[in-house]
Amino acid sequence: MRAVKRPFRANRIIPLVIATAALYSCTLTTDPSRPATMEIVSGDVQTAPVNTALPDSLSVIVVGSFSEPIVNEPVVWSIVAPGGGSLDPATSQTNKDGVAWTRYTAGATAGAVKIQVRVSGLASVFFDETVTP
Repeated sequence: MRAVKRPFRANRIIPLVIATAALYSCTLTTDPSRPATMEIVSGDVQTAPVNTALPDSLSVIVVGSFSEPIVNEPVVWSIVAPGGGSLDPATSQTNKDGVAWTRYTAGATAGAVKIQVRVSGLASVFFDETVTP
């Protein structure tokens, strides 16, 4: 019986070596436990008469760099445009789904109201609401 000599196939070995080297030399520099993005979930662009609550709560979602919900992250709500009113609560925490919410009650002045939402390390998002006479 005669042995069959197979030719060396560099085109199969070299990509495997490169892929293995690349895999073991990579490091993960993203901290998945930190917030990466905040977006409005619901409550934007609502209308309410003076001195009454908006029909729906204002809510945002906070997620990490791999779109995983960030739990127990402090979220700060504030009124930044004329119109007054109140937010309850003014600071909330994200739940197990990464969602935080508050309720807005209009003040005595009709007009546009802008509500700012802040999470440490992220750009603010804004809700635009309208108070009618």
